[in-house]
Amino acid sequence: MTALNFVVELVQVPAIIIGLIALIGLLIQRKPLGDTVSGTIKTVLSLLVIAGGITVLINALTPIQAMFERALPTGRVTTFVTFDEAVVSAVQTADVGRLGMLIGLTLLFGYAFHLLLARVTRARYVYLTGHMIWVNAGAFAILFHSLDLGDATTVAAGSITSGAYMTFAPALAQPIMRRITGRDDVAFGHGQTLLNVAAAGLGKLIGDPGKSTEDIKVPQKLNFFRDVAVSTTLVMLVVAFVAAVSAVSQIGIATFTEEISEGQNWLVFTLLAALGFTAGMLIMLYGVRMLIAEIVPAFQGIARRLIPTAKPALDVPVIFPFAPNALVIGLVAGVIGQLLGMAVLAAIGWPVPIPSMIVAFFACGAAAIFGNATGGRRGAWAGGFLWGFVGWIMISYAYKFEIFGDLTALGATGLGFTVPDVIVPAIIVHAISSLLGSWWAVAVTGAVVVGLVAFTWQPRIPDDEPAESATTDA
Repeated sequence: MTALNFVVELVQVPAIIIGLIALIGLLIQRKPLGDTVSGTIKTVLSLLVIAGGITVLINALTPIQAMFERALPTGRVTTFVTFDEAVVSAVQTADVGRLGMLIGLTLLFGYAFHLLLARVTRARYVYLTGHMIWVNAGAFAILFHSLDLGDATTVAAGSITSGAYMTFAPALAQPIMRRITGRDDVAFGHGQTLLNVAAAGLGKLIGDPGKSTEDIKVPQKLNFFRDVAVSTTLVMLVVAFVAAVSAVSQIGIATFTEEISEGQNWLVFTLLAALGFTAGMLIMLYGVRMLIAEIVPAFQGIARRLIPTAKPALDVPVIFPFAPNALVIGLVAGVIGQLLGMAVLAAIGWPVPIPSMIVAFFACGAAAIFGNATGGRRGAWAGGFLWGFVGWIMISYAYKFEIFGDLTALGATGLGFTVPDVIVPAIIVHAISSLLGSWWAVAVTGAVVVGLVAFTWQPRIPDDEPAESATTDA
């Protein structure tokens, strides 16, 4: 019985579950013993590194939030950090109600379902962005867990939703990807697809693709923004000191020192809090990169065996070389959009996401590249701004109305989801559940997936299809 309890408790640890998934993938590919052992251990360690990073990040974030709260004694404005990986990591680490185990199982079965759909439909894309596979599984598992459906239903519904998303989202973006890259052998695999495609649509309405951002020169002095560590530190320094100065003006230095900084000089404390946030982020991102380096080869090998004609759906940076000027424009426009969104949210009393240079660079920058492909310079500026502004409103909505349930109770204190590709479906599922009940939400989700599969059904790979590319977009 003791041995059984040991095994049961061991497989409930999220890092162990993900490690077992990597192990299965490596064994199926018949990798050498050394590669199998190394890949499995590094996958487990990557999850532990991510958990350590989130602990550092939250420890730095807590006092900054306390500053904002003391600066706004009325309590009308609540601030939080929007960071998908941080939410999933915090929930897995806390593992309230064994949710960490459910996330791991959703990741496994969701990806298996994705590969099945990619094999039997025209949407022959293989999603290979490792951290987003993890985020998708985490978000949808948390979503369906919040509906009190039970463990088995949570895993089943989350896996179906996650698998369908990873199959059909790249197909949605592929027409724009062909414009961006000038080729058709690579796809877009990230949770920002919906707003990026919206940015492309807006660019088409207001811009001219003939006036590309790549025909202009970007000042060299803006290049430092491309270093996420530097840009995040600068933004967090501004955010932290604005919060600290505002708090001091309300409660005084003595009270600040006693109640917030615990005796440390308030300027030094604020500086260290801002730097600590970036340090935690970098630790976590290192863990994410480590996870990607190990989990993607395990998945990729399986995918190639099952779907030799599929296009790889890859992470955001795959499009950066095609429009670097649009990337920088999107960063600037995205920051402006975030700040305006924050002002609107503060005015209506909704929770306010703290500015994120990660979002501004990777998401708003990508939206600008999509906008540039269809609308040139105007499309780039509009796309970056659209992501920053609309994204911030959407993020706040999901946080305020607890679309994914009470994240604080699950261990993700002061954290919210970012990417629209999980927020938008979650809003719809949450609305159906509120109006008709949880099982109706599951039924509608299943019906949508069945409809998409029926519409794109094509189990036989055409004889004239090139081996290096996929078939018609879904």
